[in-house]
Amino acid sequence: MTDAIQVQGWCPSAWQPMRAQDGWMVRVRPHCASISAAQWRLLAQLALSQAHSQIELTRLGNVQLRGVSEPQQVRSQLIAAQLVPVDADADLAPAVHCTPLYRSGDATHALALWLSAAVVERLSPHALARQAVAALPGKFGLLVDDPDRHMQSIAADLHLWVAADQGYCLALGDAADWYCFAHAQDAVEAAVQVALWFASARATITPAPTRLRGLLPYRQPDLPALRAAQRRAAVADGGSPAQALSPGQHAGQGWVMAAPLGRIDAAAMHQLASDLPAHTAIRVTAWRSLLVDAPAMESHIARLDPAHWITQPDDVRLRVSACTGAPRCTQALIPAQAMALALAAQVAENKHLHVSGCAKFCALAADASGVLYASRGAGGEVLLNASAVDQRARPGPPISSLAHTEAPEKIQELLHDLHL
Repeated sequence: MTDAIQVQGWCPSAWQPMRAQDGWMVRVRPHCASISAAQWRLLAQLALSQAHSQIELTRLGNVQLRGVSEPQQVRSQLIAAQLVPVDADADLAPAVHCTPLYRSGDATHALALWLSAAVVERLSPHALARQAVAALPGKFGLLVDDPDRHMQSIAADLHLWVAADQGYCLALGDAADWYCFAHAQDAVEAAVQVALWFASARATITPAPTRLRGLLPYRQPDLPALRAAQRRAAVADGGSPAQALSPGQHAGQGWVMAAPLGRIDAAAMHQLASDLPAHTAIRVTAWRSLLVDAPAMESHIARLDPAHWITQPDDVRLRVSACTGAPRCTQALIPAQAMALALAAQVAENKHLHVSGCAKFCALAADASGVLYASRGAGGEVLLNASAVDQRARPGPPISSLAHTEAPEKIQELLHDLHL
């Protein structure tokens, strides 16, 4: 029996919330990855009063409220707190994701500010409509990385970063080479030109690709800004990519704190934010964690409830991820989150298991090495399938989903076969 899976072609926002089984989803895109302690207190209050009592961190560094009952009321409060733009056009402009690893006012921060302003001014739906160009797909996004490129594995259509030599770099899609510029404004201009080119050129392909990487095999941009740049190829022995920041203290950056499965208990978040000065920047990472650099932070960390926070890099809960799962998602066939946490201790160190309620693999972690997901059998029964993350189309023999409670050794065998 084949499951009918519906994949959304866009992401929710404050001005365009998404309806789900359990209410509305409202997403906040932190400006330059930063949200103040005062703003976090508001988010926690909204989660406790008008949504589910968890605040979700996405794998692109966004913050999401789920189960929202009155999205317009929530949006009004988010606007008042300067967490979302005052108009829909700016909110619906392509996302600009930003590394949390910068100092206020440094070159990376300035690049992110310039890019964000240019995207709203020139790539918003109204700006494109004035040029008779259709709006960019909802999943099209740009990313400003740090010089060590900790976010290199994050899926974005355009990657920009400040190089070690203080030049500015632009990579298209998942290309291994990039363009180099002497000035930040030139890199931003090139990024905008590529996005405009994509908005027009994608219409020449059927079906029209929604991501830049889907167009580049068929079309290549020949643009003035790119022709003026120096093109540089990745060095084969250039070393391993920078790793994600694990929970704990990082010299010169601050403390990284994660939450189980990237879902923060709203009451715990309210307590933390209330203990910190209102202006404290609590940055959101692309690894579903928070980065905080504040005085006496070690004493704050010591008071955190370990049931709600992960502060040590060897916490087994870091070895699993999961989608929303049942009962909050209509397409999910299993309680993916509860199952993931129950299996965490069985996953080997340096491995990562993603549990999905269906074969859509929502919220799949970039570092996942194996997946456990649900499907329906020929008789309508719910089955569990397991595979390596790059073999999802060819899983091994399924087992009954009842094994989770009635025969856990069967799931252990699946994980063992995957070397997890």
